[in-house]
Amino acid sequence: MKRIGAITIGQAPRTDILTDIAPILGNDVEFIQVGALDHLSLEDVQALRPNGNGNTLVSRMRDGTAVTLQEQKIFPLIQQCIDELEQQGVLAILLMCTGEFPNIFTSCVPLIYPSKIICKIVSALHNVKSLGVITPDADQISDIVKKWEKVVPEVVPVLWNPYLEDFSSGAVKQLKNSHVDLVVMDCFGYSKIMRDFVAQSIGKPIVLSRTISARLLLEII
Repeated sequence: MKRIGAITIGQAPRTDILTDIAPILGNDVEFIQVGALDHLSLEDVQALRPNGNGNTLVSRMRDGTAVTLQEQKIFPLIQQCIDELEQQGVLAILLMCTGEFPNIFTSCVPLIYPSKIICKIVSALHNVKSLGVITPDADQISDIVKKWEKVVPEVVPVLWNPYLEDFSSGAVKQLKNSHVDLVVMDCFGYSKIMRDFVAQSIGKPIVLSRTISARLLLEII
């Protein structure tokens, strides 16, 4: 059986993510999850919160508690996860986060960055002039706009924290009123059920980060 590694920036296992990607990976793949915060308590995580000097990321603890992290503070923890997974003989590693991580990690196997995947997919689509981007936290909006302005002419950021609410009528209303051509759910916390809710509400194509990343992962192992 082929082994695939996956890293959540919160705590593993992310059973919510596995629900959507297990059908894609099939029965011939062993999916091994580790988390950057696995060995930390909620109190420990307070030291990793954003201080205004770095990129903001959102994830959750094992019990479902939502946490906000500063990207730069968890780099060493992510590298530890990579090393742990390689010791277990994985063929590739998926970062279960759409943050724009720099190329600073060391890995002997393919390391998949979902943010790069979704950006390349959108750039390959013809005639997307206005892009709706759903993101969990208000502190991420500035980074989200900078990220996607490199890809499309107009970016419409919309807030919806998937760890606090399963559905957001406010988000879909804003997207519908903005008449966007395409929507990207720019966080690994958004599920296929959430994606279907948005698609049915606004009638536009939706890019869901977790399922697209899983399909690419399956192609390279």
